Amino acid sequence: MRTFGKRSPRLRGMVMALAAFAAFGLVAGRAGAQDEEALARGRITFRVYCHNCHGDEARGDGRLASLLKIKPTDLTQLARTNHGSFPVDKVTRIIDGREEVLAHGDREMPVWGQIFMDKSGSAEDVKTKLAQLVQYLESIQEKGPAGKSGS
Repeated sequence: MRTFGKRSPRLRGMVMALAAFAAFGLVAGRAGAQDEEALARGRITFRVYCHNCHGDEARGDGRLASLLKIKPTDLTQLARTNHGSFPVDKVTRIIDGREEVLAHGDREMPVWGQIFMDKSGSAEDVKTKLAQLVQYLESIQEKGPAGKSGS
């Protein structure tokens, strides 16, 4: 009777490769679940804080949009208006208040970083919430020819 150690190196290599692929699948599965959870949390944050101005589909047509001096940005077009690349850092800075947008006038869009900090009290929680929201916004980008944007 043969033992595993005496089998051909080719068979051992195949078994090791299968084990590595299985381990990678488990890690990728966990990462996928974490990404899905982050997207779900980002979607919830959007619904709570953003949809009144930007709309349910993030197209700048929320129920309060008509009350603003300048139409809110169609958030599904951010990658298109940035040469096809979603501007993660810029979007984060706009949301947390580090970068102002002229279209916001007298800062009509609240500084969400400060509001999130007031609610959670933890800089790490704010960073996580912002990252989840930005990840959600990145996930809803439209592909194709550039459309019009509100900012």
